Amino acid sequence: MAHTPPNIVLIMCDQMRWDAAGFAGSSIVQTPHLDQLAEGGVCFENAYCASPVCSPARASWLTGLYPHAHLQLRNYSPRRSREFGGYLPQHHITIGDVLKRVGYRCGMLGPWHLGEDHRPQHGFTDFWRTYRYLGPSYTDPLFDYFEQEGVSNLYRSKAEGMTLYGNTLEFGAITDPRQQRTTWTIDGAIEFIQQQHDAPFFLFASIKDPHPLMLVPPEFLDLYPENEIPLSPSLRDPLDGKPEFQKRGKFRILPTVTDEQFRQIMVHYYALITHIDNQVGRLINMLKAQNQHNNTIIAFISDHGELLGDHGYVEKCLMYEASVRVPCLLSWPDHLPAELRVKTPLAGVDLMPTLLDLAGQSLPEPIDGRSVATSILNTEEPATQPIFAEIASLDAIYHGAKEEDRLAAHVMNYDGRWKYIRNRFDIDELYDLKTDPTEMNNLTHQPENQNRIRLMRGQIADMLCQTGPGPYEWCL
Repeated sequence: MAHTPPNIVLIMCDQMRWDAAGFAGSSIVQTPHLDQLAEGGVCFENAYCASPVCSPARASWLTGLYPHAHLQLRNYSPRRSREFGGYLPQHHITIGDVLKRVGYRCGMLGPWHLGEDHRPQHGFTDFWRTYRYLGPSYTDPLFDYFEQEGVSNLYRSKAEGMTLYGNTLEFGAITDPRQQRTTWTIDGAIEFIQQQHDAPFFLFASIKDPHPLMLVPPEFLDLYPENEIPLSPSLRDPLDGKPEFQKRGKFRILPTVTDEQFRQIMVHYYALITHIDNQVGRLINMLKAQNQHNNTIIAFISDHGELLGDHGYVEKCLMYEASVRVPCLLSWPDHLPAELRVKTPLAGVDLMPTLLDLAGQSLPEPIDGRSVATSILNTEEPATQPIFAEIASLDAIYHGAKEEDRLAAHVMNYDGRWKYIRNRFDIDELYDLKTDPTEMNNLTHQPENQNRIRLMRGQIADMLCQTGPGPYEWCL
């Protein structure tokens, strides 16, 4: 599709809510640089991850495959480096593999979180600077940086000055700008881009924030007075009529956490997003200074969302909107239309083929995702199709269950109004987001919805058969 190969910058946050930004309609969260990015390009108003947990979602964004096909079924850690479902098998083709083969210079900054994180892989052999998830045999570049700079490492366990209310999101404030990991990641991204080279580049900037530990520059905290922060209307959701497993989840907020304490958490979460915005602006300004901006596709997304009090939870791993819905922006000056708002839902497997299509590259086959490049270039809504997400059980994600059936426990099907969740070990869920946008009422028991449920179950089966059901054969 492109004549001169464009540069591509993929910025992926970790755990940013879809609605925590000015461009998403928030009157509270200040994101001026991201708002400008949205104004100059395409905003997918209804983008969804393929799994509301880090590693499976990241694998899907990069491969265009749902978890049942790429088999990264839960978060990677060095201790499960060769366990089934615990890493991304090397034979899968990522966007980095494709672009490297056609001559791109590929760089990766920040957490990889897909297996063997110490080793350059999947095309990212020109620049590889990861941190975390490296294992005890390897030093962590971020922690090394703190030591070299002589600043306190506040990301270490039980660091001084941190606050944790119950089982919620741990937070604190930095005293030196060098203590902040997003700043460190963008520093490396700028270093990569400034390396002179004739080849086009692909930069994957993996930003760990606003995932806890939430460490915030204090000047951004002043933007968010606690008494002006509204709590989620479903913060004290009793979960009546919902699956039983939701009532005992690891991150169900304890009743001892007060509203005032939770507002403090929200202040730090929102302030950290403003810091991310500030750093994204620094990266964009550098592209402009290098005369690279007009020939660079910038994609901004989050791997998954953050519940932030919705339904009495923090973190993710449930199929509620705040957990599965994500921000998603695309910008390419003079190529993509400006101020385009796409309402058709975008799947967590669609970005990879869309970026490759925009860059004029062939798509690997088979994949689950589709390109929407032609539609957005023509300022048209893509054709509507069901959106899916898959995830392991909470026992597998948080408590180490290794049984294969526990690694493939939940599937969501969303059609733009109705959301159906098939739960392997509990009752199913059905929500009408038009009449119940906060997902308070599970409608699976109503007789008038049984035909809809059968239809949406059939759509799940059809999706799984496209690339083979793998461990989700129980849905057929």
